[in-house]
This record gives sequence, C-alpha cells and structure tokens, in this order.
Amino acid sequence: MCLLLGAFLLFLPLVDPRELLGQSVWMKPAKFFLSIAIYFWTMGWIMEEVKDSRWVEKISWITWTLMLIELIIITYQASKGKISHFNNDTPLDGALFGLMGLAITANSLVVILVLIKLWNAKHLPQGYLWGLRLGLLIFLIAGYQGFLMVSLHQHTVGAADGQEGIPLFGWALTYGDLRVFHFLGIHALQILPLIGWFVFRERPIPILGIAILYFLFCLFFLVLALLGKGLGIG
Repeated sequence: MCLLLGAFLLFLPLVDPRELLGQSVWMKPAKFFLSIAIYFWTMGWIMEEVKDSRWVEKISWITWTLMLIELIIITYQASKGKISHFNNDTPLDGALFGLMGLAITANSLVVILVLIKLWNAKHLPQGYLWGLRLGLLIFLIAGYQGFLMVSLHQHTVGAADGQEGIPLFGWALTYGDLRVFHFLGIHALQILPLIGWFVFRERPIPILGIAILYFLFCLFFLVLALLGKGLGIG
C-alpha cells in the first residue's frame, strides 16, 4: 500500500503545480510513504527473528497504527499546501504536529522493546545478531536527533528551511542540514543487519567495527550541519 501510494504521489505534481519550500507539495508525503514502506518491510523481517508470536502481532499492529497517523497528517497538510513539521501557525496545525511527535516517540519505545528482545536472543548467528542490535541502536539515536530539529523549529542551520538542495532529498547545499545525519542513521537499520547476514554472519567483531565506523561517518554530517556547513561545504 505504501509503495503504491508513494509512487502515485510522485505523479501528482503533473496535475498539481503547487510548491512548498522549493519543492512540490506532494514530494514530502511521497518520500514518507516510500520510506515507511521500507521501514515496514524491515520491521517485518526483524519480527521474524523474535520468537514470540503474540508479542510480535501486538507490536506489528502498534507500529502500523503509529506510522499510519504520521502518513495521514503529512498527506493532509500537503493537500492544504502546508508544512507538516514545525508548524504551529494555527491551533490545529500545532495539534497535528504534536500528535506526530507523540506517534514517533511511541514508535521509538516500541523499537526499544524490540532491541531488548534481541539483546536477550541466543538463537541467531552472532555476527547477524549484532548487526540487528547495532542497527536498531543507531536507528534510535538518529531518531531521537529529531528532537534537536524540533527544538530549533527547523532542520536547516544558518538559514531558513527551503534552501537550494540536492535533487529528491532536498538536503541544503550551502547551509547545514540536520536531515542528513537523521537519514543516514535511521538506515543503519537495514545496512548493518544485511552486512551481518551476508558478510559476517558468525563474526561479531567485524560487524562491531563496521558499526562504529558507520556511526562516525554519520556523526561527521551532524557536526557539519551544526557548523552550518552544507553538502557543498558552503
């Protein structure tokens, strides 16, 4: 469903030319639908490794509901030509933004429960298991970095949101952009378990080293953003 709706939204700019912060109003919901499709696939894969069917079913429904709240609000605000994040222009806008924050916070708690389950797991190859654990851990750190953007009430450092950015992602070229670290960090959830499974299935030490290097790589972009430097090092 998310993949189909995301693909559909990518074509809406052909009939709806409205723009917001330099992009089509439909670009943000399209990216979120596609991103959450990947997230659902990933969590479904990870849930297969948690040997507790009743617990897995509850977590799956909770995750689906929380992400659905996010998608509905983002799409609704886009249809109105409004930003969904950092929007307190009206009481309704503020309430919707707050509800999104609550949904994401609750989802992070769910991920922590999954991490606890996997931390106690003994039945998986050690390299793969540590890939799952560390991928979830970095995902959580990158997720909570979102609160930094909320505190600044924007994701750009050194200028207002909506600056010239790289195609599709929109990350600022000449100013700091906190979304880079956020994006790279949350996708540790796919990268590290896949490396753990296909390359270091039985060797936890190499996957630990790769996880540290990957986190430092992500951290570089966070420091760059906090210094107000863009991807074009402006």
